[in-house]
Amino acid sequence: MNTVQEWLHDIYDKKPWQIPTEINKTFSHLNITRGAFPLNSEKELMNYLFWSDSLPHDMRVFCKFIAFSILEDISYTRKDGQFLRWDYRAQKGSRKSSFSKGNIPTFSDALLDKCRIIESDLSCLAHNQILTSIDSRHNKIKSPLTLYEGSNFFHLNNIRKRSIDLVVTSPPYCNRYDYTRTYALELAYLNLTDMQIKEMRQSLLSCTVENRPKDFQNIIDPMSLEKIRKLVSESKALTAILNFLRAEKEEHRLNNNAVIGMIECYFFEMAVHIYQLALVMKRHGKVYMVNDNVRYNGITIPVDCILSSMAEKLGFKCLKIWVLPVGKGNSSQQMKAHGRSETRKCVYLWERQ
Repeated sequence: MNTVQEWLHDIYDKKPWQIPTEINKTFSHLNITRGAFPLNSEKELMNYLFWSDSLPHDMRVFCKFIAFSILEDISYTRKDGQFLRWDYRAQKGSRKSSFSKGNIPTFSDALLDKCRIIESDLSCLAHNQILTSIDSRHNKIKSPLTLYEGSNFFHLNNIRKRSIDLVVTSPPYCNRYDYTRTYALELAYLNLTDMQIKEMRQSLLSCTVENRPKDFQNIIDPMSLEKIRKLVSESKALTAILNFLRAEKEEHRLNNNAVIGMIECYFFEMAVHIYQLALVMKRHGKVYMVNDNVRYNGITIPVDCILSSMAEKLGFKCLKIWVLPVGKGNSSQQMKAHGRSETRKCVYLWERQ
C-alpha cells in the first residue's frame, strides 16, 4: 500500500505529464465519441498516457486506471440509460442540445481529485485492516481466486459440476439498453474498434434490437437445447406478451418491430444461462439475482415471475422475490402514450434442489 501512495504522490506532487513534450499520440475515438472532450483536456489526457507508457508495468496499469475512471467527468457526455447524453457545448456537428453538465473539470483537476480520493480510501482501508487483524489474527482463511474474462455462456462450461455454493448476479435487463454505447468512452480508451464493439454487442446477453439469435450448439448439447426451447415456448405469460406485441406490430403501433425478436432472444438466452447455473451449483446453493421488469406498448413484462418460473423447472426453488421500495417508472415515450406505470425492480433468491 505504501508503494501505491508513493505513486499517487508522484502524480500530484510532480505532475510529470505536464512537462512540455511533442507527441503524436491521439485518442482512439469511435464514431460516436468524436468531440467528447474539450481540446485541452484531450491533449492533457494524451500527454498523461504518453508519460504512463514509460512506467514499470504495475505503476503503468495503476496510472492508466485512474485516467480510465475520470473519462466521463472530463467529457461533454453523461451516461443516460441506453445512450450518451451530450452537453450543449460539445462540437457535435449540427446536433442541438439544451443539456448542461454544469462545471466540467479539466483533466488535471479531475485527476488530482481522484488521486486524493484514492489516498483517502487507502488510509481507511489500512485502518480497517489493522482492526480486522486484531479480531481475526487466528482465523485467517485464504481462498484461491480465479477470474474469467468473457461471456458466462462459454466460461460456465469450464467450471466443475456441482462446485458452486453462491451466485450473485445482475444480468442486463430486457430494456433495449446498449451498454456498448453507454460505455463507448471507456471502450474507446481500451482501443476497441467499431467492429470489435459490434462483435462484443452480439456476444452479450441479447437486450438490444441489434442483437441476433445466438448459436449455442457448440456449448449446449442438442437434447438440452431442445428442452430449453420447449420450456420457453410453454411459458403462458411470455407467449401472451409476444402475441400482444405481434398484434401491435400488425397495427403499426410498435416503434421498433425488432423488440419482439429481442424479447424472444432475451428469455431464451436467460433460460440457457439458468440451465448452465443449475449444472455447476451444489445442492442448496443460492442464486441472488437483481433484475428489472420492463414495459412495452403499455404492457408490463413480469420478468421476475417468468424467470423464476423457468428456474423452478430447471432445478431451482424460488425462495423469495424482494421488491425494492422505490420502483422504476416507464420511459417518457411509454408515459406519454400509456400513462406512468411503476415497474418492479427486484432481487430474486433461488435455491438449487
